[in-house]
Amino acid sequence: MPNYSHRETEARIKELRVAIDELEHQLMETKKLERAQHDTLDHLDEYMNAVDTKLSSLKLFWQELKRDWSL
Repeated sequence: MPNYSHRETEARIKELRVAIDELEHQLMETKKLERAQHDTLDHLDEYMNAVDTKLSSLKLFWQELKRDWSL
């Protein structure tokens, strides 16, 4: 291990603390982003289910309409 003076050691410790704080902040932001993406996917699933429901209703309506026209 290199021979550091007391001041150099303290400065290095401060740099490491700042780096650790920055990494913790980035980790929290990444977790928030992942949570937001998960929520977005959940809403996308809900939207897709709503579209599927509307499509099924439209198909039923179209079948009824074709049946009524053929009478």
